[in-house]
Amino acid sequence: MRKALLVLLAGLAVAGCGGSPDGVTTESADPVVRVGETDDGHQRRLRVGQRLVVALPSNPSTGYSWSITTVDAAVAKQDGEADFEPDPAVPVAPGAGGTSVWSFVGVAVGQTPLTMEYRRPWEQGLEPARTFSLTIEVEP
Repeated sequence: MRKALLVLLAGLAVAGCGGSPDGVTTESADPVVRVGETDDGHQRRLRVGQRLVVALPSNPSTGYSWSITTVDAAVAKQDGEADFEPDPAVPVAPGAGGTSVWSFVGVAVGQTPLTMEYRRPWEQGLEPARTFSLTIEVEP
């Protein structure tokens, strides 16, 4: 019994050594900012180095896709390629929709519009089916 208690206390002591002195967890000073279609037309603030994730509903099987039409890469640059996440509420099947996801990182202090259009690339001269815009303000 005494040995088990000593092992437990030693484990707690080691676990307690990993935190900060004031007890505040410092996993990430700047959490990821995630936005979606309800954020259309709004403004979001980032710090330099902070990540912005844009997630918009899409269905590539229809031929429609989102494209970035405006963003100042000197202020907020795209980090990697866009990704597609299937809808977890729908069984994976051909033609099922989901979410297109982009990641951006604030690279310099400033402000930039981010505009995106949902359209079929081969249909020239037509208005996009949907649009998305966001003002990104990057702070030090």
